Amino acid sequence: MTDTFAFFVGGVLPYAAALAFVAGMAYRFYSWWAAPQPGKLTLFPAADSTLRGVLAETLFFPGLFRGDRSLWAFSWLFHATLALVFLGHVRVFTGLLDAVLMRMGWSSAGIDRMSATVGGIAGILLFATGLVLLLRRFALRRVREISGFPDIFAPLLLLAVIFTGDLMRFGAHFDLEQTRRWAASLLVLQPVVPADGFFLLHALAAMLLIMYIPFSKILHFGGIFFTQALIKRS
Repeated sequence: MTDTFAFFVGGVLPYAAALAFVAGMAYRFYSWWAAPQPGKLTLFPAADSTLRGVLAETLFFPGLFRGDRSLWAFSWLFHATLALVFLGHVRVFTGLLDAVLMRMGWSSAGIDRMSATVGGIAGILLFATGLVLLLRRFALRRVREISGFPDIFAPLLLLAVIFTGDLMRFGAHFDLEQTRRWAASLLVLQPVVPADGFFLLHALAAMLLIMYIPFSKILHFGGIFFTQALIKRS
């Protein structure tokens, strides 16, 4: 990877992605709030429109379970694993989880072994379930007919993030401490970019995904909770 590409991905794109994400999210939430709400309109088909019901729908997808149990199984496993991977990234960037576990009696070596094992399994499982969900859109005629470009592009971009992350984990050794230093350097506006090709590809895919989220159907995680405010207004 050239120095110019590395600086663009690790030193310029993170700020652009953060700005695009914040501005896009602000616009989406404003447009949801400003939209007229006739009658008992809800943005998410939860049987129980209370906060408890929405939390249950968010965590366990009971509506999807009643409609398509095979899709529910893959979707729930994918989202649960994605949440686990997100927590792993919080650990990498902040070190907070390490501090908590060490206070509970874990050793640094034990935490690293646990992270390597759980992270490796999660990375494979996440890619496999994501691929199944994407291929399902092509395999089932009724799903294929209602799938447009955004329905294909978002999963492909997410799979690119997962795949490049797996390359980092299972490829040549990459010191995760470099990621922590990179994140810290971004906060002081003096980016120190790791000179690793897999890292740069992973970061590039991740930044593109972050910028795309506010304008994609991936934002359903925000719409679920925003429903509560809309219901109370209507």
